[in-house]
Amino acid sequence: MRVLLLLLLTLLLGMMIFLKFEMDEARQVSNELETVYFTEEYTINKVDSSGYYGESADGKSIYFNKEKVAAYQKIKNGDAVILYFDKSGRIDGPVKIEKID
Repeated sequence: MRVLLLLLLTLLLGMMIFLKFEMDEARQVSNELETVYFTEEYTINKVDSSGYYGESADGKSIYFNKEKVAAYQKIKNGDAVILYFDKSGRIDGPVKIEKID
């Protein structure tokens, strides 16, 4: 009886170790997947001390903070920008902002 119980516990432990390695590998692969973005083009129509206001060609308007813009990019009224949004949703606002030259 003890041998049977020891054998079952050993098999259970082996299965748990195997599943742990499989889950670690699956997690690593899922982290390596590239995030997919969609883009929209806006024209900046107002700049204030904390951010930018813009409007797209189809009339949609947007506001985003200056912290979202890279420090080397100087954006002013009338500039065209491309905003990158995460495909899963626009809840957090734009992920990346690029000025169109």
